[in-house]
Amino acid sequence: MIDAVRLTGEFTTDWEMDHASITEQEIRDWYNDRHRSRGEDAWRPPEAYPVFLEYLGVTGTGKLLDVGCGTGHLLRAAADRGLETFGTDISEEGVQVARRTSPASQVAVGKGEELDYGDSEFDYVTCIGALEHFLDMRKGFREMLRVARPGGRLCIVVPNSNFLYWKLRGDKGTEQHDINENLMSLTEWHDFFKKENLEVLRVHQDRWLMKKARVFSNWNPFGVTKRTVQKLVWALLPLGMTYQFVFVMRKQPA
Repeated sequence: MIDAVRLTGEFTTDWEMDHASITEQEIRDWYNDRHRSRGEDAWRPPEAYPVFLEYLGVTGTGKLLDVGCGTGHLLRAAADRGLETFGTDISEEGVQVARRTSPASQVAVGKGEELDYGDSEFDYVTCIGALEHFLDMRKGFREMLRVARPGGRLCIVVPNSNFLYWKLRGDKGTEQHDINENLMSLTEWHDFFKKENLEVLRVHQDRWLMKKARVFSNWNPFGVTKRTVQKLVWALLPLGMTYQFVFVMRKQPA
C-alpha cells in the first residue's frame, strides 16, 4: 500500500519503511546465491519467455535490452528471432549464467538504476519481475526510458499487492519479500508508469503460474480435483486480483 510521496523515488512503501537498512550488497549476495545454487533453473524455464516478445510485437529486427536479465532465457529467445540483444543484472553469478544461456548476447553486471548505455539506444526494453526489487524504482524506470528510443516499446512485469491467493493466505509477497520487494495494486502501478513520458498500450495477466501447474502431476483424485479448481479460479480471476501484471508501453517522442 502506498502511504506517502517522496521526491527521490516518488513513493515510500510499507516495505521501504520496514526494510530501510537493506543494502545493495545484501541484495546482490541474495541473487548471487540463488544463481549459484540453481543455475539456469533459478527462475522461469525457457518456454515461459517468448510470450513477452509477442506482447512487444517484435518483428525480428532491432536492439533489445533486458534489465535484470537473470538466467538469460529472454535474451536467447530474442536473439533467436534475429534481434541484437543486451542484458544487465546486479548479480555476477546471474550474468555468468546468462552468458552461457545466450552466447550471442552482450551481458554485463550493472545496476538497473545506472544503465551503462546511451540515450535512445534500444527499440525494446524488458524487465521481467525485477523492477519491484530495485532500491530506487523510480530512478530505475527512468533509466529504462532514457535508453529506449522514441517510439520504442517496453515490457515490464510487476507484482500485484491485491493478488487473491496472497490475501487469503496472509502472505506479503514472494520469497524475495524479505530481501527487497515492493508491491502495488493495478491502479498504483498504472499511476507509477503514467508519471513518465510514455503510453500504456496494454496490461496483460501474467499467466505463467497457471500454465506451469500440472493437473495430472499425480493421479490422486483429491489432488487432481484441487489443481483443477485452482486452474479454473486462476483463469477467471479479474485482472485486479491476479498475481502479476505485464505492462506493455511505448515511449513518446520528446
